Amino acid sequence: MTVKDYLCYFKWIYIIFAAVGLLAIVLHAGHWSIAKAVDYQRTNTACQTKERVFDYADVLSGEEEEKLRSLIARREKQTGCDIVLVTLNEPLEEYARAVEPGVDSSEYVRVYAERQWEEKGFGYDRPDGDGVMLVDNWSREDDGRIHTWLCTTGRARDAYYTDDIDHLLDNVYRYVEENPYRAYKTYVNDFYHDMLGWRLFHMNVPGFLPLLAGIISCVIFIALNWSSKGGKKTTTAVTYVAGRQPRFPVSEDRFLRKTVTSRKIESTSVSGGGGRSHGGGGGHHGGGGHSR
Repeated sequence: MTVKDYLCYFKWIYIIFAAVGLLAIVLHAGHWSIAKAVDYQRTNTACQTKERVFDYADVLSGEEEEKLRSLIARREKQTGCDIVLVTLNEPLEEYARAVEPGVDSSEYVRVYAERQWEEKGFGYDRPDGDGVMLVDNWSREDDGRIHTWLCTTGRARDAYYTDDIDHLLDNVYRYVEENPYRAYKTYVNDFYHDMLGWRLFHMNVPGFLPLLAGIISCVIFIALNWSSKGGKKTTTAVTYVAGRQPRFPVSEDRFLRKTVTSRKIESTSVSGGGGRSHGGGGGHHGGGGHSR
């Protein structure tokens, strides 16, 4: 078997990859079109600040902060939500328990995020309205861990379920220790994609890979079939002729016996249901947290 024959044998695999690539192209084009079409106008005039990047932990350079501010400004108009980033490097136990006595150490950042959101009046449509805030506290609390909280409010709270929050925070944690800027940029872009409905698959695969796989598959398929002919002869004038006499091989099946077996097949049925619930949060806020 030649290489070409071998590749032709698996041509349906290439057709599937090509279809996936075409679907990726269509989805990306649709997503891009939606992003270009939407242009939300901010109606919250009571917010106390225009700042969106509060790098109190000083883990970003000045240039990185400016890049994030520019990206956030663009994504806010596309999502209709305030997008806020806060980094800290201080214990929050005293602050959090003054607000919520007895709160667990894993939720100190939640208390901080919700209080800051309300006090500063964040919200794209109104104070304490649509938006999201990521608080990443680099200080280890009394449980020895670093905690991060994603606070969601309004439309963002309605859009995010627990697994969505986990996925976003997993992506942030993938980079945060080695490259905080990339991690926080991922937070902003993932939120933008999620709010525009780009959540068909929670796979951490670069977006260009399905497209590239589809293009390669198309090229291989076309190359293998471009010069193919209509058909090949499988018989000739002498295929069944020997000594100028037709020769037809004869074969027969002879029925000898029949055996029938039977057994009872037990059947079982399983019923049940389930659903997804919003992550934790106080009052009208939603969200969820991770630790490292």
